[in-house]
Amino acid sequence: MEFAVVLEAFPTTGYIADLSPDQVATAARMALNKIADRTRTRADRALREQIAFPAAFLGPSGKRLWVQTKASNQSLQAVIRGRGQTTSLARFAGNTKPTSGKQRPKGGGVQVQVKAGGAKKFIERAFIMQLRGDNRGLAVRTKDGMRPRGAYVPKEIGKNLWLLYGPSVDQALINSRHEGIYEDLGPEVLDALDAEFRRLIDLRISDA
Repeated sequence: MEFAVVLEAFPTTGYIADLSPDQVATAARMALNKIADRTRTRADRALREQIAFPAAFLGPSGKRLWVQTKASNQSLQAVIRGRGQTTSLARFAGNTKPTSGKQRPKGGGVQVQVKAGGAKKFIERAFIMQLRGDNRGLAVRTKDGMRPRGAYVPKEIGKNLWLLYGPSVDQALINSRHEGIYEDLGPEVLDALDAEFRRLIDLRISDA
């Protein structure tokens, strides 16, 4: 899933005529990249107001919500990308540590909180397990190999054993009806982009 901040045309009257095409493109590039970074930060904050992602989870270095493409003078487009891969429910289980079979209490169970500020849900027969790559997963055992009831895209990894997942970052940003955080941020982004572009143009004219 991608969201693109695109500047396709510029005003051609008045003060723009006093600048070279390269100066105008430079102002547009700088405006796009500044507002793209700002929009990524705003989307990060808005996501965590809705879904209980850990604070560092959405940092740009993790490639879960980041500015994938910076604008250049030749390509006036910036792209913010949200990862489409589902999020392990272990991310929503707080500091619960992985346990081995002998350490797990009889019956087991893990509390998770997916909705920010929402109630915690107790998942019976669930536990945190260590996965490859120093990752954690939230697994649940079911009777007779049945798919976990109400689970979102569970993955079967063994006999009667399933990994559970929550929403992906891009699902939270924009849903199948094209509604969501990016849609809500749209007017704000366009206004900020226009204001920053005009500010940079004015600076270049005053320096000319």
